[in-house]
This record gives sequence, C-alpha cells and structure tokens, in this order.
Amino acid sequence: MNNEANTEALQDGATASKPAYSDFSSDPRCALNEQSGKWNYVGDDGVSYEYDETIGAWFPMFDESLVEAQQSAYAVEGVDISEPAVAPSKKKKVYTSNEQDDHPNKKQKRDVKPRSVKAIYVTGIPLDATVDEVKEVFSKCGVIMEDIATGEPRIKLYKDESGALKGDALITFFKEESVPLAINLLDDAEFRLGDASSKIHVQQAEFKERDPSAVTQNKKSTMEKMKARKKLHQLQRKLDWVDDEVGKKNEKFRKIIILKNMYTQQELDDDPALLLELKDDVREECERLGEVTNVIMYDKSPGGIISVRFKEPESAEACIKLMDKRYFAGKQISAEIYDGTTKYQKSGSNDAEDDEAEKARLEKYARWLESQEEDIEENNRERAERLATKS
Repeated sequence: MNNEANTEALQDGATASKPAYSDFSSDPRCALNEQSGKWNYVGDDGVSYEYDETIGAWFPMFDESLVEAQQSAYAVEGVDISEPAVAPSKKKKVYTSNEQDDHPNKKQKRDVKPRSVKAIYVTGIPLDATVDEVKEVFSKCGVIMEDIATGEPRIKLYKDESGALKGDALITFFKEESVPLAINLLDDAEFRLGDASSKIHVQQAEFKERDPSAVTQNKKSTMEKMKARKKLHQLQRKLDWVDDEVGKKNEKFRKIIILKNMYTQQELDDDPALLLELKDDVREECERLGEVTNVIMYDKSPGGIISVRFKEPESAEACIKLMDKRYFAGKQISAEIYDGTTKYQKSGSNDAEDDEAEKARLEKYARWLESQEEDIEENNRERAERLATKS
C-alpha cells in the first residue's frame, strides 16, 4: 500500500495545474533563474519545476527529496538500497613455500641471473703477434668490443715482468654468441695459415666473483654513462651492418653453382678449343633452367672446376637437382652451391707463372689454328684438282 500511495502522489504532482507561459511574469509561483535564464516554480506537491522553452513544457528538477520519493516508489521490501550490491574486497598476495618463514617481514631476494660471458682466453699466440693481427683473426667470429674511452679493441695481450709477450690473450666480443663460434672455428687452428707452429687454443674466459664488501662502488658520472651508451650504440650499428653484409654475401653465393670433374688437364692440353666449347655447352645446358649471367672455367685449379652464376637462386637450386651425380663425357660430375671461401684459379691472373702458362697456351692455340687452316687449304686444293680432272 505504501508503494502505491507514493506512486500516486508523484503522479498527482506531475499532473497538477502548472502556470501558462503567458502568466510567468504575473504568477507569484514563478521565478526567473538569473544564472540559467530559465523559469522555475514550486508545485503544490513541493516539487520544483523548470520550464524548457524549446519543448514548451515543465520538467521536474531532481533534488534529494524527489530522488527519495522515486526510490520509495520502486523500493523492494527487505532490500537496503544504500548498501552496494557486492562488498569490495582487497586482493592479498599469497606466498606459498614448503618451508616455514622464520622472518615474515624480511624482503625476499630476487633471483640473480648468471653473468653472460662474452670473452675468450687464447693461448699459443706467436710472441711477435700484434693487437691488429689478433683482431683480424678473431673478427671473423663477431664484432670485438671496444674500449669506451679510447675506442681501441678490447684485446689484452699478457706480458711478463720484463714486458715481453707471454703468448696468451683475453679477447672480449660485443655479443656472447661469438664465444662458442670462436671456440668451434679457431680452437686448435693455425693462427697463421701454413705455420704449424702457430696453433692456438681457445676457451671461454673464466671470471672470479668479487666480494661486494671488498669492492668500493665507483659510480659513473652522467657523462661517462652517455659515452658508454653511445659506444654500445655504435657497436650495435656495426653488428647490424656486418649481419647485413653477411646476408647479402650469402644471397649472392646462393646463385653460384660449382661443377666439378667436368674435364681433365690432359683434355685441355690435347684440344685447345675445348676451353671455349665446354663453356658454351655448359651455358646452353644451364640456360634451360633460368638466365645465366656468367660461366667461368678454372683451368688452373685441379678437379675440372666450372662455375655457373644464375640470375635467381631458384635456378641454381634446380641446376643442382639436374646436374649433381650426372655423367658427362663418361665422368660423373658433382654440383654444389659455392661456399664463398674456396679460392679457385684460372688463366689470366696477375701471377707471373700464370702469365707464362697463359702465353704458352695461346701460342699452342695459335699453332692449332694454323694447322686447321693448312688442312682446309689442302682440302680445297684436292677438291679443285678433282673438279678439274672431271671437266
């Protein structure tokens, strides 16, 4: 009953007679709100109304008493609308452990990550080696770290009390991935190629952890930190450039095919024209797979080597599938992607011995051409004599 009575009272107040627009200025119930510029009046039910000129109607102004009246009209018995629907609760962190914590207020230590090792220790380095020579050998494994202050490579050649080199060194790289690469490539390798006495041994450097209590903390100045960040940024750019160059080289090598066992040196000596004929045959065969940009015969290297450069790497891969293990002139040939490191020799290089050999080959080729011309002339004479006899 109470809810129905409140609803009816609210509706009666809403439908009671209201002042007409023409009577606003004369009706004592109306008042003009100077701040909003709108007319207000209080009805018999005690509710304040405001006139909306755009719509031409009175609308109740919501105050606390009106809200309470509406809440009481739609209230449900036994429900307190002043309380929130769900009481807020604070989430608590729960720490679980198999052991009892004797010091609950003690801050828990963070797990310390193991220190990344970016340095190698090398022994067996020749006693007359220089920092530049060491850098040249080990740069193939990655970018070598540089000293922030001097810009010099972080390569330490150990010396004895007299200042003479001991043959061991500490080399620091920019990336830790260079450490296992250097070990795999250069451990038990010759520091100077061809010199068996210059074998070196490479291992990961080991560092002893310092006692924090015995080390005075030397905080770097802002300028030193800026220099360090700049140097690291420069090294990163250098690394990106190296990676980019390596990627370009690998992409370039993927287009080059090395064909082996294509001929013998004896075959070239017996037939000087084979050099050109064989290159033409190889080009013609490979052009079935894609555009060929270059064919080179490395007649100064053993193994009957011919290289074929394609315009696209897909053509090179197709060439391997077609040519590898195939028989050519009675010999089984092999086809593989150029590894980018093997140096093959051909006629026409700057070496003096190669020049002499090339000169001898050209002279032999010239004599062969002369003999071919003599044979042609002899055949023409014989043919002319036969024709003269018949006539």
